[in-house]
Amino acid sequence: MGTAPRPAAAPPPALRGRRRTGPPLRPPCRSGRLLLRLAPEHVALFRFLLEAYDNCAYFTVLERRPALLKLVFSPQRERAVRRALAEMSQSLPFRVEEWPLPGLPDSADTAARP
Repeated sequence: MGTAPRPAAAPPPALRGRRRTGPPLRPPCRSGRLLLRLAPEHVALFRFLLEAYDNCAYFTVLERRPALLKLVFSPQRERAVRRALAEMSQSLPFRVEEWPLPGLPDSADTAARP
């Protein structure tokens, strides 16, 4: 009346071994940046969705109404960030713009000048 041994369950993701990746990438000279415009009531949902994509970027609020966010990310992750934004746009409406806005100086460029 013995029971058959159960197959070993796979360990949860946090306990699995780390994937081997290639050699580390060189540190970038500057971060990638994008601007996002969305309704102020959607900022919390946007933060939640961004966290669901492994915190591939972070943002800071430049203007509260209408919400203007500066999204900052590693340039090596730009494709992943843009793909995440494309998927997130199916859940909430927002508009992505390039940083800096046309006609405005880039803050990193002006900081480097004497």
